Amino acid sequence: MKDYLIWLLTEHKTGRIKSLLFLIGIAHCIAFTDDLVDEFIIGDMPLLVLVLGLIAMYGFTIGIAYQPYTIYKRLKRLNK
Repeated sequence: MKDYLIWLLTEHKTGRIKSLLFLIGIAHCIAFTDDLVDEFIIGDMPLLVLVLGLIAMYGFTIGIAYQPYTIYKRLKRLNK
């Protein structure tokens, strides 16, 4: 894991930006999940909009974290 973080923050072309976006994605997931659920319960938001909003938020965060990791795994496999 230490090697991956060093690679991500130094050698990967957009690693620092993706690390920052991952942290922003986590913050948005924590901050806006309650707002979406409250709007669904109190307001007139359809269930489909709630589900799609949650998929978009969490999908962005998981995708930003997973994409550099797959690149790192492929590079490690090629170097062996």
